[in-house]
Amino acid sequence: MVAVCVDDERLPLEALKRAVEKSPDIGEVYAFEDEGEALSWCREHQADIAFLDIELHEMNGLDLAREMLAVLPELAVVFCTGYVRYALPALQMHRDVCYLVKPFRASQVQAEIDYIKSRMDRPNKLRVVTFGSFEVYSNEAPLAFRRTKTKELLAYLIDRKGAETSANTLCAVLWPDETDDERKRDYLYHLFSDLKNTLKNAGYPDAVVSRGRGYAVDPQKLDCDYYRMLEGDARARRSFVGEYMDQYSWSEPTCAWLTERYGSRR
Repeated sequence: MVAVCVDDERLPLEALKRAVEKSPDIGEVYAFEDEGEALSWCREHQADIAFLDIELHEMNGLDLAREMLAVLPELAVVFCTGYVRYALPALQMHRDVCYLVKPFRASQVQAEIDYIKSRMDRPNKLRVVTFGSFEVYSNEAPLAFRRTKTKELLAYLIDRKGAETSANTLCAVLWPDETDDERKRDYLYHLFSDLKNTLKNAGYPDAVVSRGRGYAVDPQKLDCDYYRMLEGDARARRSFVGEYMDQYSWSEPTCAWLTERYGSRR
């Protein structure tokens, strides 16, 4: 693989370049102190992976990544930062990006390269981001939902980790102030139908299922940061900074449990 390294400070750039060069998967490494030069190089050459400092001269690393991806859509991106607070916006880009917190070791660089390699080989799954705001991606593009409640329905089913959830429970969660139970159940039926159609059109027809009187997701159809952290994935653990599906108030107990069990990297 061909790697590009960008850092506006010479010594950190040299250290990054040495760490990347130690990987047996990397054939060539091109290092730049100037982000404009790096972008110009990418417009004329092919690269497989970019290691980008987030704080740069003229633009930050997030903006540079977007510019690079515009010319190299298949580019894998690893952000390098000395501040954990930058991790969340990096991970919420419309890409499956990686990040490293300085100072890091060559073994950590290799772990990110290994993850990128595994991502290339893994079965096609719906990518779900729960840390921070809840977002869903299909082929690296945000999945469009016709209704906000359809998206929230999927979020709650994902929070349940594949457990069957009754219609009554879902109605109480989605419409806590609504008293008309019959109306809520009717609306839930239409929401689930809308969710099934949305996922079917995106190529994931079996990601959610109806079981008797309840509903559930199939965790095997999802690439979810929450699920990976529960399975012991260290990379997913690093991406949790104390925020979980923060647009939904019902997510607060899970967030508190995750913080208590794993701590927060704020």
